[in-house]
Amino acid sequence: MRKLKLLSVLFISSIILSACSNTNPFDELADEINSWLGADSTNTSEESTDPEEETENNTDSESNNEADNDTAGDTEDIETLDYSHLMNQGEEVTLDEGMHEVGKDIEPGRYVITADSGYGNIYVKNEENRGGFNETLAGESDSPEGQTTKIVGFLDEGYSVEIANFEQATFTPYETVSVETIFPGQWVAGEDFPAGVYDVSVPETEETGSLEVSSHPDYNKSRHILGNAKYGGMTEFTMSFEDGDIVNLRYVPEVTLTER
Repeated sequence: MRKLKLLSVLFISSIILSACSNTNPFDELADEINSWLGADSTNTSEESTDPEEETENNTDSESNNEADNDTAGDTEDIETLDYSHLMNQGEEVTLDEGMHEVGKDIEPGRYVITADSGYGNIYVKNEENRGGFNETLAGESDSPEGQTTKIVGFLDEGYSVEIANFEQATFTPYETVSVETIFPGQWVAGEDFPAGVYDVSVPETEETGSLEVSSHPDYNKSRHILGNAKYGGMTEFTMSFEDGDIVNLRYVPEVTLTER
């Protein structure tokens, strides 16, 4: 409608001008119409291309942001258990029943824990209640057959150690050697025994325990119930260990590892 009104105005103007000049009014009218149509077409083209350019720019920006996010995700570190700084560290000490702090009452390190007599528990936790271990322990002098009399474990700076139902417990630094038989506590594949595939065997016992393998503070890679078959325990099975795996044996006096 707007275009029709404008054409009418141009036509009337050309007739009026023709009365005052010798030029062909229709030629001038045609020139003005063509000029006007050309300008309108240019403006329409510019308006229609702007959204496309904006969409392309937005798409490029989103793609770049996604790429940056993917890169950040790929470089994020995964938390793992690492006790390498505690291997072959520590100082022998005897602690009384109660709560104790690693770094204050006992030096950080790796220890074998024993008691002279009695029957109680050792609880080891860090500040976030992650990692650590706990075990029921029998005194060496009067322990029933098949009971745990020693534990091996890592004590890091800031850990708490609770000795319950014992008058005293002795902590002796553990020197790493290659082993084929492990007793309750924490062991490291690739340090205490080579990584690989093993036949695991448990001596006949009325006790029931577990063998847990982990590499992260909050999750187990695998867990096997050991010992008394009446309670779902196994005495023979095959499993694999990777370098750095933390192997936690609980409540069973010993387990033999035979590499395949």
